[in-house]
Amino acid sequence: MSRFRECPSCRALLTDDQLAATEGLCPYCDVRVAPADEFHDPDAAPIARPRRLFEPVSVPFTITEKLLLSFRLLFEQLPLLAALVLIIKLPSNVAIELIAEKNANPADPMSAVWLILLVELFFGPIYGAAVVAVMANRMAGRATEFGEAIRVGLDQWARLFAARLIANAFILCGLIVFIIPGIILAIRYSLIDPVVVMENSPVPDARNRSAALVHGRGLRIFQAAVIGRLLILGLSIVLARVLIQADWFEDPIARACLDSLMNVFAIFLMILLFLFYWEARAEEEEANALEPFEPAVHERLP
Repeated sequence: MSRFRECPSCRALLTDDQLAATEGLCPYCDVRVAPADEFHDPDAAPIARPRRLFEPVSVPFTITEKLLLSFRLLFEQLPLLAALVLIIKLPSNVAIELIAEKNANPADPMSAVWLILLVELFFGPIYGAAVVAVMANRMAGRATEFGEAIRVGLDQWARLFAARLIANAFILCGLIVFIIPGIILAIRYSLIDPVVVMENSPVPDARNRSAALVHGRGLRIFQAAVIGRLLILGLSIVLARVLIQADWFEDPIARACLDSLMNVFAIFLMILLFLFYWEARAEEEEANALEPFEPAVHERLP
């Protein structure tokens, strides 16, 4: 399994092959990421350093500005992000709609919903991790290729699948016991995806790490998530009415295309949560840089 390392300067996700070609330097900002002797190859040919295609992005503070930035990043990276989602969601949505159409009166009317949840459970981590990689590189001013993003998704699938499964189990228990604890847990675990992908956090520690980053911004994350989901719901209602007016709503392929379009649009919510993660990481790093030196007990003078 490939290992990804994060550049401490531009935060690009780098593979060992990329670092080997530059002897441990970030190929985008020339900052040391790993020791040179770890990758030194005297026979390696020099390579051209790629240029940044974008300006690095800073995360604004207000929810409104974060929403606007999320939409801007979505539409800026739309071809790549849409391809990452549709390669999984479009065929699965078509299959689910055809199955539902074939069984017009199923014994379990929720069977299609269960199929959607199963697809998201098992395949969602692939494009979820890929979106995190795309956004991390974009925030640093670097473009991402489709193959690179998919490799991140496949490499991180098992860890992200396990982290999501455990977190969702806790959230479900909270919802069953009482709704409020479930909502609180959903907020605390809302940054698990970037924590797992960006920090290689062990699965058992990912929930605590997400909760630590959410601390102090939980209310804003909740407000932003509610607004985002209302926007997604509103657009889905509008597009469904368009299909009904055009007499296409009875066509399972048309419904599958609508579902897939909404899946692409819903990426902006993932981007929005990633912005909160990026903001929290930046504040944490700044606080650590400004933290005064505190010597160990045995080093202190009497």
